[in-house]
Amino acid sequence: MKNGFLSFLMVALCFVLFTETSKAIPAFARKYKTSCATCHNGFPKLNAFGDAFRRNGYQFPGGTDPEFIKEEPVPLGSEGNKRAFPEAIWPGSIPGSSPISLFLNSEVDYNPHVNPSDPATASRISFDGLGNSIEAIAGGSLGEDISFWGQASLNSDGLELNRIFLTFSNLVGNSLGLNAKVGVIEPSLFSFSTHRAWMEGYWFTTRSFSSDMGWTIEETQKGIEVNGILNGRFGYSAGVVEGFGHIHADKDFYGHVTYKIGGLPLDGVVEGGAAPNNPQPYIDNSLTLGAFAYRGFSFFAPTDSVAQDNNMTMVGGDVNAYYERFNFFGGIGIRNDAQPFWGTPGKSASTTVWFGEVDVTVFPWLLPGIRLESWNSQTMNSSTGNADKYTDTQIVPGIVALVRPNVKATLRTSIAKLGLNSDKDFHFNQVMLMLAVGI
Repeated sequence: MKNGFLSFLMVALCFVLFTETSKAIPAFARKYKTSCATCHNGFPKLNAFGDAFRRNGYQFPGGTDPEFIKEEPVPLGSEGNKRAFPEAIWPGSIPGSSPISLFLNSEVDYNPHVNPSDPATASRISFDGLGNSIEAIAGGSLGEDISFWGQASLNSDGLELNRIFLTFSNLVGNSLGLNAKVGVIEPSLFSFSTHRAWMEGYWFTTRSFSSDMGWTIEETQKGIEVNGILNGRFGYSAGVVEGFGHIHADKDFYGHVTYKIGGLPLDGVVEGGAAPNNPQPYIDNSLTLGAFAYRGFSFFAPTDSVAQDNNMTMVGGDVNAYYERFNFFGGIGIRNDAQPFWGTPGKSASTTVWFGEVDVTVFPWLLPGIRLESWNSQTMNSSTGNADKYTDTQIVPGIVALVRPNVKATLRTSIAKLGLNSDKDFHFNQVMLMLAVGI
């Protein structure tokens, strides 16, 4: 016990020394000469204004972007050219400074289940994740209604590309009623982005059915999405993407609708114009509800033998509520797979997954939170040939401290109860300590 406590104390001292992945974009802070807190509540999590900024194609809402830009973009049109489109190329611009932000990503882990007295096992404290990658994220606008996002990570396994897409805003009118995203995207299936949460890695969006059936509902997909906002409060999205597994003729498609009650509208437009200088941007007393449906057609082959197809359907909903300094959000999904068990065609399976998280802004720089999630599914019993049901449960507590507006320290762990374990008790998992620095 004493050695374990000393080990944990050593890890706690690393709390302000090491780094993790971040999704806040300091390039935007440089462009507008504003704090990261304008759009983020403990980056990368977005506040209400930051979400409106994202939905508006990385521009300030309500047509106010030009008046807030402090680093003027470079216009691409000729000064002496008086001709207009289509007799000339549509005028546009590029960012006046580099739109690229860099992150050094590292992690220190403490595993209480390792026996340090056994030389055949690893140490309880692992530095293996230190300096394991350099991440580059680029985001910006190419004129009034075209924006871009690109993300790549260089690590010991090579170069990994993440979301890379173009956004075309205001295809009809100028109130974000019809927009489009093209490229490698995160399907808009929720009223919030789990990629931009304090404690990402949700079972709902990142856990696959099995090692063979590796499809997940989120992460990244290649395709096209149309979305929009109506009357400031109603949002929708619909997309067609490549889907999971080997190349196949059928594409996946999905849709999502959401409505926000109270707080800042989805488009960020209020009477008198959008105000990015809110002294308490983390307070947005509101309730947002959403519903989604996803239809997928996968084609997977874990071995060199004949591939197997599996049609999937998932429906669900989400909620995102703010009250003073508290934020509760969560989602539930019901999924059906036609034949997800490799080598056992004709055997279907159903999965119900849900999560709920509460985050609290104790101070603008101190942000604790806790998440509860459940995964109820089926696995193939090789001895009986039947699909057995099981339920996994996980509790994820964490705390975020902003050492500086662009420096975030995080302490996080998980307590899991896995239904396939013989004892089926809750187990305390490894502790992760991280520091995210955006430059």
